[in-house]
Amino acid sequence: MNPQREFMNETFHLLAQPITALRATVELGLRNESNAAAGRQILLDCLGLLDRLMQDLAVFRETASLDEEPPLASCDGRALLASSVEEMAPVAQSCGVALHLSAQAAQMQCSGPLLQLAIFVLLDAMIACAPRGGGISIVLSKHEDGVRLELCPGAPPGRRQELC
Repeated sequence: MNPQREFMNETFHLLAQPITALRATVELGLRNESNAAAGRQILLDCLGLLDRLMQDLAVFRETASLDEEPPLASCDGRALLASSVEEMAPVAQSCGVALHLSAQAAQMQCSGPLLQLAIFVLLDAMIACAPRGGGISIVLSKHEDGVRLELCPGAPPGRRQELC
């Protein structure tokens, strides 16, 4: 099966879950002769399910809008990171967070603009969650099997879907 078809099948399956839950909640609400408080709770449950559905749709829309294979080129990894860190430095400073960059010279095969966007989004999320007076470490190092990028302390679990 091709990857695009698999993605579409998975997307429709994941969208069907909250829609089915929403339908079941509405059907149960219509069957029960309930008071105003119970009816209000059913509507609140429906709003929660609609919020989840909208979030899932936003993630799928963003994923579907990405190019299947972005053009790759040889990029200076250190320069890309330095530029991203420089752009985010004022934001970090205003939040009382220190950015520490340690980058070896490294040529990488990547989509430069896409990598910079990913680093920007990642740093933005990390800065937002970092405590005042905290720091974020960004390390780019060369290894036998390629280049390794490490960001510490990392993004908190609740933000990972947002980053994707």
